Amino acid sequence: MVDINTGILGLVGYPLGHSLSPLLHNATIEKEKLNYIYLPFPVEEKKFAAAMEGFRAINVRGLNITIPYKEAVIPFLDKVDPLAARIGAVNTIVNEEGVFTGYNTDIMGIVRMIREDGNFSIRGKKVMLLGAGGAARAAGIGVLEEGAASLSVVNRSLARAEKLAEEWKGYYPAAEIEALPLENRIFRENLKEVELIIDSTSVGMAPHADVAPLIPAEFLHEKMLVVDLVYNPLETCLMQAARAGGAKSLNGLGMLIYQGIEAFRLWTGREIEPVSWWKLTQNMLK
Repeated sequence: MVDINTGILGLVGYPLGHSLSPLLHNATIEKEKLNYIYLPFPVEEKKFAAAMEGFRAINVRGLNITIPYKEAVIPFLDKVDPLAARIGAVNTIVNEEGVFTGYNTDIMGIVRMIREDGNFSIRGKKVMLLGAGGAARAAGIGVLEEGAASLSVVNRSLARAEKLAEEWKGYYPAAEIEALPLENRIFRENLKEVELIIDSTSVGMAPHADVAPLIPAEFLHEKMLVVDLVYNPLETCLMQAARAGGAKSLNGLGMLIYQGIEAFRLWTGREIEPVSWWKLTQNMLK
């Protein structure tokens, strides 16, 4: 029952109609018998600053931050975790006695998904990353932190890929990091040696699930793990192509689950087994 001591958690973004987070967190709060409630806060851009002041005023325990505020929220924080600062985006806020600290749990989400669900060790591997947006930044930092030997950043806008590559070279000098344009000879040549592909773009996302994948099917093979961060549909065209080529593939559902579980741990101190979250999300997305 909600009372004066109930801790407030929530999701801030705009719009929020598609989010699974309230269901997942509130189900876990009920199961763990915790005195918290998780609420959606759809905040329009012109009201964002006022909303952040309001969250401080009512002493929320924690917040998830989603599109379009992952970067815009940083000036409203008292502290930022070093990896979140490196990415330049925050998706989780923890309030400790009035001090708002920003984290990016997407990093742990994608790394844990690859390690546990893909049964794949990133250390020493050759990685190709498609896209150069917010999800790409988290994925790139994640694999470089895990010791990837090389990382090729591929994007339609080569300038954006080059910007990321140059930035990351300064942080990870031991890794071979390069930017490649999509659909050129060098891009295709590199695919022959790549061991892990991460597609962080929205290509193949519902309602445009039948769009052809960015990677030609003939380059996908059994020695490769293919990760598509889209999770609706649960099997994208890229994943279908990977399966046909003998490659193992994952969608982005694991990343969603593991980043949420990490946020829940930061707020409550509870380590949650992911089984119940898997069941809930898969049932909702059927």
